[in-house]
Amino acid sequence: MTARLLAWFERLASRPAGALALFGAALAVFAVRAIAWPLRPGRDLDEYLLAYVQLFDRHVLLPWSMLFRTPITPLFAGISLDALDGRLAEPLMALLYAGSIVCWAATARYFGAFVAIAVSAVLLAYQGYALMFHELSSEPVFAAAFAGWALLVARAAFAPSVGRFAGVGGGIALLALVRPGNAVLLAFVAFPLVVPGTWRDRARWAGAIALAGVLPLVAWSVHNGVRFDSWGLARGGNAVIPFYRAFITDHIIGPENGEASRRLAAAMQSDLLTREPYRSYDVTLDELFSKGSFRVHEDLYLLSDQVFGWDDDYAVLRRAGIEGVRAHPGTYASGVLRTVWDELNKAYFREISESSRPRSESNGADSVVIRGRRLPAPTEGQPIPGGQVVWISRPDQRIRQVWTSPTEWHFEFDRPSDRPRFERIQGETQELFDALPQRAGNATLALRLNQLSRWFPRPWMWLLLGVVGLLVRRTRGAATLVALVLAGMAAVTLNALGLFADLHFILPVAPAFVLFGLAAILGPRTRPATRPRPG
Repeated sequence: MTARLLAWFERLASRPAGALALFGAALAVFAVRAIAWPLRPGRDLDEYLLAYVQLFDRHVLLPWSMLFRTPITPLFAGISLDALDGRLAEPLMALLYAGSIVCWAATARYFGAFVAIAVSAVLLAYQGYALMFHELSSEPVFAAAFAGWALLVARAAFAPSVGRFAGVGGGIALLALVRPGNAVLLAFVAFPLVVPGTWRDRARWAGAIALAGVLPLVAWSVHNGVRFDSWGLARGGNAVIPFYRAFITDHIIGPENGEASRRLAAAMQSDLLTREPYRSYDVTLDELFSKGSFRVHEDLYLLSDQVFGWDDDYAVLRRAGIEGVRAHPGTYASGVLRTVWDELNKAYFREISESSRPRSESNGADSVVIRGRRLPAPTEGQPIPGGQVVWISRPDQRIRQVWTSPTEWHFEFDRPSDRPRFERIQGETQELFDALPQRAGNATLALRLNQLSRWFPRPWMWLLLGVVGLLVRRTRGAATLVALVLAGMAAVTLNALGLFADLHFILPVAPAFVLFGLAAILGPRTRPATRPRPG
């Protein structure tokens, strides 16, 4: 009976009806999980929506968010919440989720019908991967795009052609337009060198990837240059690696490291610590360098634009980060490795009680006494209260945040005509946020899903399984499996070089690890080379 059932599933996996059935099953499990996990704002959604509401403005008032991000995620997030007052948002996310599952199953089919079945079942049970599609941000868009790209890679590897490898390159461009750091995948231009074929064919395939991958990114860079006089795929990315990590996580930035670090320290002392809320909270330069803070880091972006100039493009921050790494290479390297391990080893949950938590800066009871003055205690262990608004930064800095007390602030405008436009942008952005579902999730079901997530194998386990499988079985298509998992590791490692551990960076590519492990164990073996019989 079991053998018959497996044979039926294998036949189904080889037919279009199987893809439709899997798509329907994925939609069904998404709907069940949506009962526990209503769609909520994901990481940096405010910046994506600020970019969306200005995307087609002739004269952009707040260019920072538009230049810091590439366009596909703002378009998807904005349209999801804009159309039909947000009623399309969850259905669109369901389609992304189901589509990604089908793409991974189709990719796995190149390694055998049984591999496709196993990958489909495992991914449908992967709670952390599914939870990502209940948070509106770049991650679900990246996950769906990466799944489609993996299918393009498998098609090109098993039936090479210039057109198919051009599709792989176009997929890389798409991924970079979802999240600019994904441009690191342009290194995939080397993949055709391990695909069977003549060297002439391999060169043509590599050229197709390079051309199709680079041209759209160059076009977007030209768009930024013509429209904003900022020539590049995304502004400010060069400061994230390694400054963000060096300042916030590893605490290796300090004026003793070099010239750029001294320039930064001087600017912080004269232009940051002398104003609110730093002044009232008696924050010192040594405290900022020794403890780090993501709120302070956001202020440092704005400080850089104001003190070093918009055209500096955070070069001083980047050089200060590099000086920190040079001064403390062991601390930085061990921190990066620890972050990569955390990404590979941790499970992702949604906190059940978070919807009932107060959103205010303080609950009224928590306070601190600074020089005899009682002030609200900053939340999240930060040295200052929230309120950072780097997104107001402009080349001319004609919009300013003015603090009137340690916890209160307002905006001032050099041009009074900017205020109505500014308020319109804020109002439209808030309307999009208000279009998110307002219902509360089912706490009991959410608890059960969290429990399932706790027991799901971690990415490193799939990675280890795949390595053992390839060594023991020499699975057919091993180069493609390795290439896909290396692409996933490239995305994870790139983020670890600049940021602390955040599972949002590995979840979009986690199915590559699942495919790697299952295909290596269950896929067909490479046929042994035939040897001539002795005459």
